Amino acid sequence: MSPGFLFAMSLPALVAALFVLAVVERAVRRKKGTPMATAGIGELGATFEPGKRDELEYRKEERQLRDEEGDGAPPRSRIDLDGGTAVLKLPD
Repeated sequence: MSPGFLFAMSLPALVAALFVLAVVERAVRRKKGTPMATAGIGELGATFEPGKRDELEYRKEERQLRDEEGDGAPPRSRIDLDGGTAVLKLPD
């Protein structure tokens, strides 16, 4: 096997590739969300830290939870999709 192939299959090569990906994404990316390099670095960290996997799973579940109506401030308006009515209360 050639030395270039061995380096390409090593952990330092993976870290270097993630770093280059992060730089390219930073320069090119315009949309919101988690960049691929950030996700890759998080997964790499989860490989070596046992608690990191649990943290990543917790964050993923938190993003998927929806906000219930009673979780925030008292509602000013109500929309009944089943009944087809909406009650709008405007602030004074």
